[in-house]
Amino acid sequence: MRLILAVIVLTAAASIASAEDYATRMLEATFKIYHKDSTATGFFVNPPAAAAIPEKHVLLVTAAHVFERMKGEQAIIVLRKPHPDGTFTRRDFEVKVREGEKPLWFKHPEQDIAVLAVKLPEDANVQPIEFESLADEAALKAARVHIGSDMLMLGFPMRVEANSAGFPIARRVSIASHPLFPIQPHKTFMADFTTFAGDSGGPLFLPDPSQKDRGEEARPLVVGIVLSQHFSDEKLTMVYEERMIHHPLNLSTVIHAQFVREAIEKYKK
Repeated sequence: MRLILAVIVLTAAASIASAEDYATRMLEATFKIYHKDSTATGFFVNPPAAAAIPEKHVLLVTAAHVFERMKGEQAIIVLRKPHPDGTFTRRDFEVKVREGEKPLWFKHPEQDIAVLAVKLPEDANVQPIEFESLADEAALKAARVHIGSDMLMLGFPMRVEANSAGFPIARRVSIASHPLFPIQPHKTFMADFTTFAGDSGGPLFLPDPSQKDRGEEARPLVVGIVLSQHFSDEKLTMVYEERMIHHPLNLSTVIHAQFVREAIEKYKK
């Protein structure tokens, strides 16, 4: 009886570790993009095989409006430097987003998605996710994603960082709109959580069930990225003043990760 109980406890512990691991892996790919004009969230993706990407570069994915609102040539990616004692310190890394007036990022032809090739420092503590971790329609159906499905989101609401090392903040969200499929006519969907400036580009993700079926280490499956928030506008009219109040509806607009895949595919061509 004790042996059976021990096996159950160990199995449960392994399950918890696996569930945590997919989130940690996404965390290690997600960073703050900082600029005085526009601050947001981005995550790194390893380019697919045979991609026309400069050697030793990885792809930074975020919402296109993040870069479009930035003035000048430089932005900052807030990296994190690990130490032997398990602590981290913030490490600001400058990246070029323009050459004069010319954007260096690639924008999806139709969607608010940008991809920028970045050469990171050799000692950067960045673990990009694989291209295959970006869900297409088939992957979402296989994962049985539907209205009410729970997942995690990583971001920097109102530029807030989880700590002085610059880690993103994780929040639980659920899908709030239907239908999700087919994706082409339903390019975006609503998610149930309060979105703030700084969350744009943040990934929504869950553990990839295809890895579990293969008995492999859990990896994240990115469902989509945050684009915007929803408000209810109330106009107050007084004798000498008019005022507009924006009431947050605790809803976010999210674009399907399939369009991130498309942007990367088009970028490499």
